[in-house]
Amino acid sequence: MTKKPIYDERVKEILQGFAEGKSREELAKEFGHKTYKSLDMYMRRRNFTWDGRKGTYVPLYSRVDREQVELSLVPSTKVARVLALFEKEGADARTVAKQLGFQDHRELATYMKARGYEWSSEKGTYVKMLGEVVQEEELEVEALESTFDGGQLEAEQEQGSQTKAARRGGIGGQLERFLPLLELLERNKDKLIDAFLPGAGVAKVPRYIVPGIATVKSVHMMNTLRDLVVEYSLEKNISQREIFEVALIEFFRKYGYEREVETLLKSS
Repeated sequence: MTKKPIYDERVKEILQGFAEGKSREELAKEFGHKTYKSLDMYMRRRNFTWDGRKGTYVPLYSRVDREQVELSLVPSTKVARVLALFEKEGADARTVAKQLGFQDHRELATYMKARGYEWSSEKGTYVKMLGEVVQEEELEVEALESTFDGGQLEAEQEQGSQTKAARRGGIGGQLERFLPLLELLERNKDKLIDAFLPGAGVAKVPRYIVPGIATVKSVHMMNTLRDLVVEYSLEKNISQREIFEVALIEFFRKYGYEREVETLLKSS
């Protein structure tokens, strides 16, 4: 009779790592193993086996309640839940979006893109993007600017046509009185955008998907800086790892390593 799987803390962390899209090699490094084979051995001792099709470890259970096992593997993050639902046979974007409370599959796509994932038609699920992640507010600002510029061009064209007609009709002076107002709107275009999208002009922390394996690096710093990092992390809901990644990438870009950073972010 097959033994029941043992869900200790490390097993849960390993399964959570796979739910977040990590590989066996990455997780092996995180837990101090030289190769993933040591990870396999650890999981086998707790009655799990590797499932290549699912890309994770599955329990070697016989009469264990299947639903109970599945509940223990439910990912804790919303992104991970999205990925887990797409692993099920026959899953489609509209159904997944409805199950997780999105209005439709387009809102789901916007949510995933803002968190560094893009749709893969080949794999039938979302996959990680590399490089800087375009956030939702930036997409809205770009759309508004495009609309504003397009509207301005149409207004200029219409103004030109109306000016010619007005001159022909002898009422050009009535149109000219609006020119100062149009010039004022043009000079304050950025302020108008901020008025339509409150907070859009505030600097947003860029987000990056950095290729590689997560490692631990200890550095010495003043306790005051350390406290600022902790405070900012809690207040802005951003991990300390992301803070240091952004800081290092921006530093390298500004002080002579721009090409190297761009190559890193575009690499696979």
